Amino acid sequence: MTFTFDGRPTEGVEGEPVAASLLAADRLILSRSFRFHRPRGLMCSTGQCGWCECEVDGRPSVRTCRVPVREGLVVRGEHAFPSVGRDLLAALGIGSRWIPPTFYHHRFLRPRRLRKRYLDVLRWFGGRGRLRTDGATPLDGRALQRIEASVLVVGGGRAGLHAALGAAEDDQRVVLIEAEPSLGGVWRADRGDGTRGPSIEMLADEAAAAEVEILTSVTATGWYDGVVAAVGDGVAYEIRARAVVAATGSYEWVPLVPGADRPGVMGARTVAWLVDRHGIVPGDRILLVGGGAELADAEAGLRRAGGATIEGPIPTADLVAIRGRRRVTGAVIRRDGRERTVPIDVVVFSDRSPNLDLVLAAGGEVAAKAGTLLPVCDDDGRLRGSLLHVAGSAAGRPISDSGAAALARRTGQVAARSAVDPRVAVDGPRSQDPQPAARLEPRSIEVDGVSIVCFCEDVRTWEIRAEQRGGYGDPELLKRRTGALTGPCQGKYCLQAFALLAVHESANPGSLPTARPPLRPIRLGDLVVDESANVVDESANAASADPSDDLRRAGNDVR
Repeated sequence: MTFTFDGRPTEGVEGEPVAASLLAADRLILSRSFRFHRPRGLMCSTGQCGWCECEVDGRPSVRTCRVPVREGLVVRGEHAFPSVGRDLLAALGIGSRWIPPTFYHHRFLRPRRLRKRYLDVLRWFGGRGRLRTDGATPLDGRALQRIEASVLVVGGGRAGLHAALGAAEDDQRVVLIEAEPSLGGVWRADRGDGTRGPSIEMLADEAAAAEVEILTSVTATGWYDGVVAAVGDGVAYEIRARAVVAATGSYEWVPLVPGADRPGVMGARTVAWLVDRHGIVPGDRILLVGGGAELADAEAGLRRAGGATIEGPIPTADLVAIRGRRRVTGAVIRRDGRERTVPIDVVVFSDRSPNLDLVLAAGGEVAAKAGTLLPVCDDDGRLRGSLLHVAGSAAGRPISDSGAAALARRTGQVAARSAVDPRVAVDGPRSQDPQPAARLEPRSIEVDGVSIVCFCEDVRTWEIRAEQRGGYGDPELLKRRTGALTGPCQGKYCLQAFALLAVHESANPGSLPTARPPLRPIRLGDLVVDESANVVDESANAASADPSDDLRRAGNDVR
């Protein structure tokens, strides 16, 4: 299949993601960053990081790792001049030391008659995609479906399926939603050695037999007083449940070292996805950073595919810097107290951090343990004073063996029984303290100052420190002053590093910036609802229609 990228024809395999086809064609630069137009490439492969955003067939800001190739597809880079491959605006990086994120706060004010012109210039620099209105057609509103259930499970991976099965043991109405078209999430790899327990297919069959109601291609977008808002294909959902289990998995944790945003830095899951599903080896010399089963899976796939020289794996703490301007060309590593540079073109890292989106939206408490933010929950995954429970990687307890699977199932059991009586206790295996999804060494927080904390907005470590020294130590003020956490990824890939930097100096150490919906990027058209097509799902097992009842069940005083 032939499609065009920035006007140049490119070959791809039908159905293969556009970003993967461009990588195979050695077109690594897919987008540019907001402030300094730094090059960005494929990193997460899940549509969350925004590093691969392009205009696709006239639609702005589309995550190309989620768009299949087809004949005649037209893809254009955004936020660059004349193209993302050769962006003259990248020259802004030369003076980046003198352009802090607050540089315009006290500028562009006088003379007053030029303010409109100033705003036009800032809008041009600050824009992302171009909204095209030619040929636009009116949208048909979505049907609004209201669902009431005893237990809602958000996430259809291993943890979510185990939690749903545990909840279904009490013969209550259990609804599970999964953002992907099929269960198992974006990353459905099975190692084949049985250590992760039953396959996704077996768990899905078991859930169907237990009468768990499964909705795929449905994305949770917000939490509103116990009601979970979601969007699916042509339908908007309002789901009220007496108990909610967040089994939303984890995000890549990009190493906090200089150059970690260059094209060629990829998560281990992405590399396994490229090799196993699409037969693409992302480079010739590959450095493995971190550890764990996912990095081992990626390494095994690379060795089976052949054609690449593999360095490592090395601990994350031994990675000092990543070299290269337009793409990765080398890495500085520390071994035995000495630093050396190794020539490479791909860095594969395995560190991950819990997906806290739903936890923070629900007002849940989080705390740092071993350098990772984790939900504050009891042994059964229940958040204090909340209808919300967490399971699997979202709780810092990835489903790596049968014991972790049993804990996720127990979380579902507790959720189901707390839907009836929040004081109930459940007999069964007790968990240990949550294990950190990734460890961030203190050394990597105190790097030379040029490391990127927020990749979307190009916020560097020294800028965070400068604002703190200026008296803006509160994380909410830091967010407003620097723009960190406000880019296309919505803070998913910078929250951990930002929090560890910000909260360390904060007068309110337990505080974090307020999480606001939507939890995932959605288009305005997704919010258009046809009220005449509303569907109310009434069930004998439905939860109370009065939200105050749910709050009272959680032990909260309602006034």
